[in-house]
Parts: sequence; C-alpha cells; structure tokens
Amino acid sequence: MEGNATRVVRGAGPGDLELALALADAAAAVSLPRFGDRLPVELKDDDTPVTDVDRAAEGAIRRMLAERAPGDGILGEEEGHRPGEDGRTWVIDPVDGTKLFAEGIPLWTTLIALTVDGEPVLGVADVPALGVRYQATRNGGAWCGTRPLVVSGVLSLDEAFVAHSPIEEWYRSGDGGHLAALASLARGTRGLSDAWAHLLVAQGSVDALVEHEPCYAWDWSATQVIVEEAGGRITTLDGGSPTPGSNLLVSNGLVHDEVVAVLTEGST
Repeated sequence: MEGNATRVVRGAGPGDLELALALADAAAAVSLPRFGDRLPVELKDDDTPVTDVDRAAEGAIRRMLAERAPGDGILGEEEGHRPGEDGRTWVIDPVDGTKLFAEGIPLWTTLIALTVDGEPVLGVADVPALGVRYQATRNGGAWCGTRPLVVSGVLSLDEAFVAHSPIEEWYRSGDGGHLAALASLARGTRGLSDAWAHLLVAQGSVDALVEHEPCYAWDWSATQVIVEEAGGRITTLDGGSPTPGSNLLVSNGLVHDEVVAVLTEGST
C-alpha cells in the first residue's frame, strides 16, 4: 500500500445497532432490580471496584453475543478478551460508575461499543436508573432517544463549564495545581466523571471533562463514537490518543486546546 493511500474503515453492519440495544436491555434486566440499596464492593487486582452485579450483567451480555454473534470478539471489563473473527469486537462495561451504583446514586451506565479493525464504529450508553439511552453510529449522528445530540458552542475556557474526576485523584498524583488552575479560569466546575459526564458533553450540558484516573477501552469506546458524532473530541489530558490506563479529556472540541495548554503548562 502506498504511504499516502486512504485507509478504508468498515462501519457497523445491518442489525448491529439493534443487537447493541438488545444487549443493553439484557444488562438492565440484571442490574436495575439490584439498584437502590448500598451494595458491598470488592477491589480487583488493579484496585478498581466490582460488585456481583457487574459480573452478572456482563455474563448476560456475553451469553447473548454467543447466541447472536458467535464469530465476534468480546472485550469486557470483568471477563477480559475473547478474540473473534473478521476484526469485529464488542467492547463492554456492564456498570460504568460501579462506586455510584453501589452507593445508590443513579448516574451509572452500561456501555456497549462495536469496534471494527480496532476503530469504534457504534456506541450505546444506557442509563437505566434514569430511563435514558444514548446511541451513535459512525457517520450516522448521535442521539438520546429521538433527540439529536450536539455539543455546546462555547468557544473559550472563561465561558466553559468544566466537569472533573474526584479531586483526591489529582492531588494524590501531584497534579492538583493543574486542576486548581483550570478551575480558576473556567466559568464554573463540578465534580462529575465516568461515562455520565462524557454524555453531558455530548448533549451540550458540559463543555469539557477532565478525567484524571486510569481509563481503558471499555471506558471510552462507546462514548467516543457518541461524543465525536455530536461534534466533540476525546484525547488524553495532554492531547494524545487514549491508550489503556491513560487519563481522558472530553470536550466540545472548541475549548479542547485551551484546556490542554492549562493542564500541560509547567509539565515536563
């Protein structure tokens, strides 16, 4: 292949969105009846939280995929990677925001993405406790129900509303000063993170999210399609491409570079 050749990215196939929505239904049938009471939380080897509901919901998704798409690969937070055929992999997080779920706070989501040749081409983010569902296909737009999603038109940080991951994560790593600098320049801030905050960016309610904690493909694959199809952008905090264990910056795209500049000032 010539160096300047255009790479052709295959998209989602017929029926893929319907299957993704059915997978979200299967997960909600497991998770929603258990939501509302405080649940015991375990810590996995990587210090991330998990409950028995996370495992049961992912199991329900995997069983449906085994029946309806047996040749596709699966990458899930709880049970790892099962290789598939033809470059198709479903990337799933059965309960994104496990700590919120376990505390009885309704801002948790089920994330389902389809990647083809490593590229996310379809994303569904279900918020069962609130009764809302977000979805997008590459080049097909982003939607919450029947409402099209469009990021905000805020052009500068001094007019931006910025969400951020827990402040202890910033100060524990020595980056609290960067968060404080960002907050001093923004119109306002709020402590919100996980996929719910990604969705708030996609619908134009939040202009930027800075997530200073290890994130993985199941944390961003579904929301990347939704945010980008709504006109936004997802990178690491220094403007790079997300990689396993990296932090994330999710924005309307218009304030993105300004946020990166604040967060990287003085960094080596």
